[in-house]
Amino acid sequence: MSTRSVAMLILVVSAAQSIGCAISPAIREAFMDPGKEHRERKAEIHRLVDQRHVKSRLQAASAMLSSGRYDDCEQVLAEIENIDPHCKEMHLIRGEVLMGQDKFVEAAALYEKVLEKHPADANLHHLHAMALEFSGDSVSAMLAFQRAAELSPDSSLIQLSQIRDNAPGRAIR
Repeated sequence: MSTRSVAMLILVVSAAQSIGCAISPAIREAFMDPGKEHRERKAEIHRLVDQRHVKSRLQAASAMLSSGRYDDCEQVLAEIENIDPHCKEMHLIRGEVLMGQDKFVEAAALYEKVLEKHPADANLHHLHAMALEFSGDSVSAMLAFQRAAELSPDSSLIQLSQIRDNAPGRAIR
């Protein structure tokens, strides 16, 4: 459409409004901001591309975690955090990195933060309990294990976590 045609349409719309004709908001918006639809489509494409990048980076981070490359894994997780700071999987992998580095207190704090957004996730409660147990906080660990068991009564792994060893504060693993 030429600029002359667009100018004429805007003039007609403005004239119609001034004499009291009703114009639908969609038509008015299309004339007043013709690039809006294009910008929205472009933003959606960027969002989808970022989502794909997050998925591929999560796979790379998991592979690095499995091979014990914790520093490389943390760099990839930082990239993911820049794209999607609320990515649950990113936080879970970061927790595993912390556990692998024997940073149990930090892992427990991270899992607790993620639990604020996902309080009904039994596996997350179980991971939190494991981090608490390894950090030496057996009382909090038992509460977290119990919450995981309540949320997932059919999970044998979570139920077995409830079995205590004879030594106080130690669970059989």
